[in-house]
Order: sequence, then C-alpha cells, then structure tokens
Amino acid sequence: MTTAARMWAVTLAAVTVACGSGQRLETRTFEIRHLPAGIAGGMIGPYVDRQRPSAPGDMNVIGNVITVRETADNLDRIGRVLAQFDRPQPGVRLTFKLIEADGVAVRDTSIADVEAALRSLFRFRGYRLITYAVMSGVQGAEASQTLSGPGARYLLETRVHRVVGAGDSASVEMRVRLLATRTNGPGDARFETDVRLPIGKTAVLGNVQGDARQPTLILAVQPQLVVN
Repeated sequence: MTTAARMWAVTLAAVTVACGSGQRLETRTFEIRHLPAGIAGGMIGPYVDRQRPSAPGDMNVIGNVITVRETADNLDRIGRVLAQFDRPQPGVRLTFKLIEADGVAVRDTSIADVEAALRSLFRFRGYRLITYAVMSGVQGAEASQTLSGPGARYLLETRVHRVVGAGDSASVEMRVRLLATRTNGPGDARFETDVRLPIGKTAVLGNVQGDARQPTLILAVQPQLVVN
C-alpha cells in the first residue's frame, strides 16, 4: 500500500476467509473527508466483488465512513482512488437574478451585466429586476432558497453536478429549478433545466412560463469559483 493510501485507510480487522483461489479478505474503514458519501460509495463500488463465490465482498456506508470487506489488493486500490479524489472540492457561488420583462422602455442598472443578452434573445421593451438570490455549493451539493417578489413567492433549487476545468476555462454543470407561486390569483409557473455554464459569465437560462395574463419572468445566473 502506498503512503497516500495509508493516510485514508484504517484497518479494523483481518478476516481470514479463504476464497476459492486462495485469496483472503480483510476489512478496512475509510474516512471520507471531502466527497459526498454517495459519490465516494459509487467510486468504490466497482472494486467490491459481491458475486465472488464462497467469500463475497461487502461495503457499508455510515455517515462519512465507508467500511469495506475485500481482498488486500482491492482495498489498496480503493485507498489510492480516495487519495486521488477525496480532496477539497472547488466551491461555487451562484448569483441568480429573476427579471421581469414588460412594455416599459426602462433600463435597470442592477441587470446591466445581462441586459445586452436579454435584448438579443427577446423583444420586450424593458426589463427590471424582481428579486435575486446568492447560493453556494460544492460538487454533488443541493441547495434551495425561498424568495419573495411582487405578488408571488419563488422556490429556487439547485444541484451542482460537477466543476470542470480550472481558472478562466472552468465551467460548472448544474441543475436549476424554479417554482413561482402567485399570491394574487392564477398563474403559477415552473422552470427546470440542466446546463453547463462558464465560470464568471452571466447566462440567461430561459423564460419562466406561466399564465398568459402575467408578466414574463426570465432567470439569469452567474457562477463564480470560491477558493477554499
């Protein structure tokens, strides 16, 4: 076992179960420090042979601890995988802007960073900021926030799938869902999408469809990397 792998594995017990090939199984516990447990378990799973005759492998996840019963070689491989991937994950700060499009030809300075894109995509006379939200997360994290605006409440939900690349070329893959509930009559609206966005750029995700009698809502977001 390499030094890096030993840092992640604590041997609890050696199980002297002989396989048909003469191999023996051991049990080790791995502490997960940075990865979500579900993601770490998915990475480890292929190294656990639950179909092995006579002495199948096994894995249990409790909190941030994963206990594996496997051959010494496979346990060493698991240790190396975790040493490579269980590292501090890049954080992402997401600034969302919910914008109303209407017939008033006004300019709202709070959405100056996205107004040019709005005018190239849509043909409304004016745009104004309704509300905004700032949410943070790491790879695999989910977050939600309830917002209030004129005549409506909004539930904004996100999941950061992964951060790709680094520096100026980095991007984030994520899911976004917005549910708008009107407080003054019909017209609830829902918007959901999976997107890959460049870090540092404001992107228009799309318009939130609702009742035709209600103003059109447009959701925009800017992702930023957070240095841990």
